[in-house]
Amino acid sequence: MMNDESPSQSYPVVQWAVARGKAVSVVLTLLILLGGVAGGLAWHQWWLLPVSLVAAAVLLGLLLSYVEVLRIIADTLIPKY
Repeated sequence: MMNDESPSQSYPVVQWAVARGKAVSVVLTLLILLGGVAGGLAWHQWWLLPVSLVAAAVLLGLLLSYVEVLRIIADTLIPKY
């Protein structure tokens, strides 16, 4: 069976993540940070404030590195006819 998909239609999730990965990473990180700060303030658990800050920083680093790896994969493996 032949593959009739053009290169622009192959791997749509990878292409979506490459196109919007940085913005999605920042938004998810901000949601984690704001959720941790709001939870810490609402429940008077002050230790949640620095923990949420560290967790958000680690999450941002991991997500941005994941997006970078996806960009490398997309550039080298997806044909661009």
